[in-house]
Amino acid sequence: MADADFGYVGSGVGKITLYKGKEVVKRGLSSDVAVTELINLIRDNGMWVDVK
Repeated sequence: MADADFGYVGSGVGKITLYKGKEVVKRGLSSDVAVTELINLIRDNGMWVDVK
């Protein structure tokens, strides 16, 4: 994962930590919202591509 642009890592029961590169961006997110938060992180960094 160290070479990934973004990371989504389990950090406890039902908890997710998001990374940008090696930097922790958000810690302890509920798994219910973590995918949405990851998508928002990618969008905020201008790397999201909508496929049509």
